[in-house]
Amino acid sequence: MSTTLQANSSKIAAPHQAAILASLSHRIAVAKASQNVELIFLLEQERRQFDHDDRPGVQAIGNQIKQAWNNWMRAIDESSRLSVERIVGDSGAILWRAYDPMTGKTLYAESTSEVVQWIEDNRLGE
Repeated sequence: MSTTLQANSSKIAAPHQAAILASLSHRIAVAKASQNVELIFLLEQERRQFDHDDRPGVQAIGNQIKQAWNNWMRAIDESSRLSVERIVGDSGAILWRAYDPMTGKTLYAESTSEVVQWIEDNRLGE
């Protein structure tokens, strides 16, 4: 859904930006025709700011920063979650490993019911 919103925002923003630039160009032409040096300076400064904000890649860099931040926050969140994994030994025996990074507690058990009981007894994952 956010991809759709970004795509629609881009479709809306492009014509809007083109209209702003067209208006700005017209205002500069009028200022030049009337030889209004101060206004020409201000309008050229405005165009430079607009061009600066709209450089190719600026939005892409911003998106990369957001993505890196989200990945980092997700990694922090996942690293603090209780985990349970199934381990198959060389002989085919199945063990269950439960680990709570918040307390540092680990359990190796032969059944899932033992793992559930350990989690409940230690009030883990809350």
